Amino acid sequence: MPRPVTAIVMLLLSSACAQDLVRSVHYEYRPIARGRGGGGGVGGVVPGVGLSVLSGVLLWWNEGRAVRESRMLHRLLPSLVRLDADSPPDPTHDGRLVHLSGPLRASGLVDPEWGLQRQGVLRLRRSAEVYQWREERTETSQRVSEREVRREVTHRYRRTWGRVPVDSSRFEAPHGHHNPEPVLPVGDTTFTATDAALPGGIHVPAGLVAQLSDYAAVPLAGAGLTQPKHLPSAAITGVGTVSIPFQQRGAALSRPLPPGSPVQTTDDVLRQSGEAGGRTGSLTLRPAGAAASGETPPLPVLRGPPPAPEVGDVRLRWSEVASPAEGVSILARQGRRGELLPWSDEAGRGVYRLVRGVASAEEMVQQLRREERAKKWLARAAGCGGAAPRRSCRPYPHLSDLAPRAAQAWLSDCGSSSAPPPT
Repeated sequence: MPRPVTAIVMLLLSSACAQDLVRSVHYEYRPIARGRGGGGGVGGVVPGVGLSVLSGVLLWWNEGRAVRESRMLHRLLPSLVRLDADSPPDPTHDGRLVHLSGPLRASGLVDPEWGLQRQGVLRLRRSAEVYQWREERTETSQRVSEREVRREVTHRYRRTWGRVPVDSSRFEAPHGHHNPEPVLPVGDTTFTATDAALPGGIHVPAGLVAQLSDYAAVPLAGAGLTQPKHLPSAAITGVGTVSIPFQQRGAALSRPLPPGSPVQTTDDVLRQSGEAGGRTGSLTLRPAGAAASGETPPLPVLRGPPPAPEVGDVRLRWSEVASPAEGVSILARQGRRGELLPWSDEAGRGVYRLVRGVASAEEMVQQLRREERAKKWLARAAGCGGAAPRRSCRPYPHLSDLAPRAAQAWLSDCGSSSAPPPT
């Protein structure tokens, strides 16, 4: 009977800074399999046959899908209507697949929580990151005898910015690597224009506008950021990133600054910093001296380099997608109210595409064909990789072992029954 895996026999804690490296060593009972093929064959046949069947199903489905997509794309151009983006919607084209090219305009977007207003942009994204501990796990195995394997697991801990909170209670060594709850939710918050339109008045829905994803950083100089009531200790420390210290530091960092401290208004410091270095702003803890109650004060700015982050700090950054100067090109269905909707054929396969720049209908359809061809060959590669005989045929040598073993047993039985009795 094989004995169970042994427990941890050694735990090493080494630290260049506050035990940020934890190494554990295990010894496992794993004897070397004897004989050709390394063990029974049935355990390898079943997964191999199952993988081959799944690969065949994937290849069959992919070929059928590719044929249907190819037929749909082949019928696009004959049924397509080319429209002028400067002309108003024509009701005679309602329900038809249309192609348009032209400038895309919107009134702008606002981040209501921080008072950030951006005129004429199509998308606005606020990214919140928290400074936290992160665990990295590595594992190595080495055979030390015919029966045992030495397995070494190393956990490294480092502090980094992240958009997804990490639960430190699941760490191998949570002591000394605690991640507090962020002072505000982290992640991305995206605002997309709902009033985007072409010059002729054709409305472009947010589903099409969202296909533009080339974000650029938003400079905070003159952006008019305001102080949220639930974050009274925030302040700007640069010209594009906003950092909020963890609440437990607020009492210490919000003490009144000595006379003559380099703190100015938001617009003054951002203007000076922008002219000097062109950095993009950062929101940090606000010093004492809030504006009168009842008002929404602007964010103050701390001049000089930002303080070193600590675990639990949160920083904010804004980025935007401006209206492309070269315009956009669209393939979609014209709705009854002059808006653009997804187009689909009788089988439900459709087209709903917006690209940056001026592209003809033929160029857009050709791009769709290239994308479909790439998907087809990617699925083929996945199916053929799963159907490769290396795994499914690996157990078959075990089957060849059964014949000589069975013959040897039969001869042994025959010999024992026909042999003369001993004298």
